[in-house]
Amino acid sequence: MALNFDTRTAPRNHAEYRKLALAVRGATKADETLWLEWKSELDLDPADKSDKSGRAHIARAIIGFANRMPDTASRYVEGYGFLLAGVSHENMNGVKQHDITELVRWIQPYVGEEIRWQPTYVEIDQGEGPVAILVITIDPPRWGDPIYCMRKEAPSSSRDKSIPEAAIFVRRPDGTTSRARAADVDALSDRLVRRAPTLDLGLTLRRGSVLPITYLEEEALKPLAERQGQLGPVLRPPGETRSTAEYRAEVHRYLDGCRAKLSEAIDDTAAAVVDPVELRLINNTDTPLLSVQVVLQMPGGVRALEYEEGDEPGAEYFFRALPKLHPYGAGLRFLTPDLGNLRGIRSVHAGPSIRIDNTGPLVIHLPPVDLRPGQHVDLEPFVLIAPGTYVGGITAEWTATSTNMNGSLNGQLVINRDEPQSFLGLLTKQPTS
Repeated sequence: MALNFDTRTAPRNHAEYRKLALAVRGATKADETLWLEWKSELDLDPADKSDKSGRAHIARAIIGFANRMPDTASRYVEGYGFLLAGVSHENMNGVKQHDITELVRWIQPYVGEEIRWQPTYVEIDQGEGPVAILVITIDPPRWGDPIYCMRKEAPSSSRDKSIPEAAIFVRRPDGTTSRARAADVDALSDRLVRRAPTLDLGLTLRRGSVLPITYLEEEALKPLAERQGQLGPVLRPPGETRSTAEYRAEVHRYLDGCRAKLSEAIDDTAAAVVDPVELRLINNTDTPLLSVQVVLQMPGGVRALEYEEGDEPGAEYFFRALPKLHPYGAGLRFLTPDLGNLRGIRSVHAGPSIRIDNTGPLVIHLPPVDLRPGQHVDLEPFVLIAPGTYVGGITAEWTATSTNMNGSLNGQLVINRDEPQSFLGLLTKQPTS
């Protein structure tokens, strides 16, 4: 069966390495590919000390992965290469564990110090006791990398299997590693002299603005507080154990609880009914860009909220966020938020979530997106609010990075200020699409 592993992201911890090893065990020989190689057995410290074949195998694999082209390598697991020893599509017998420092000392003379690679072991138990799997990760190739070669001869008891110093290996799409041919050397020479592509992105404002909201605590609680005198009939309703005085005291405690939740309730209301800010990201290069992330920073005083697409008036979301008051007769049921009806809020985007930090200067981490050459993507929307006294628009500083291209891109974006809105106006506001 085909390799059962998500190649959109690279494994980075032991749990993910175990998943990769188990995927190899369930794969077929044909699943060895440009980014993945496995070997069921590998002896790095044989009894015959002159036998360096195990170390040579690792060295040639590392060099082959390092000699890939950056654009083709970046299509899988973020450009990384992986060599697994102790597992194959046929068995999982494991290998002998060695000290990592010692392992690096054995391999480094053959590959040199410029290639970026990291070995580790993971243990897997399939019911017959744990076995150790060696996982070697080779970093993604980059434009401008040198042509990597064997830095030292790897002798073999069979002369025709010895690997001479300066031998160049390349990793091929069919999952093999072999000596470089003339065309491979040409391609690697082009990689050496070719400048790494630089990010060229456009970030534009599609719609939205900063909405100042004016309110006083007394104003925000007015829809509840002005009803305090309407506490139901003089006679106690059947089944009601509280006196009118007890219930009035409970209403006061309820309003105190509402005060404590007031900011959160206003945020919930704004997130559902305020028009969101929508940004469009444009790839101006002729290179596919992977996992492009935009980070925005704005001055203090402005706050961001995750946009929740609502379909009801603002008051519905406001009351839902407040504490619940057990009613005293039918005359006060208006004080009980309808927590059971949540149809009015729905998430706008699936996938990775936006991250917002309102603790200092506002910082927004927008979810990463992939961009084909010349393509644009509309980023996840968000809501911007400010105090009612906030004056003027804002200039947002933004930074963009991509996992398959070095460096970062910085820019500025002007977001206008809307006319201030009162809190009571927010309660009656209907969401707009």
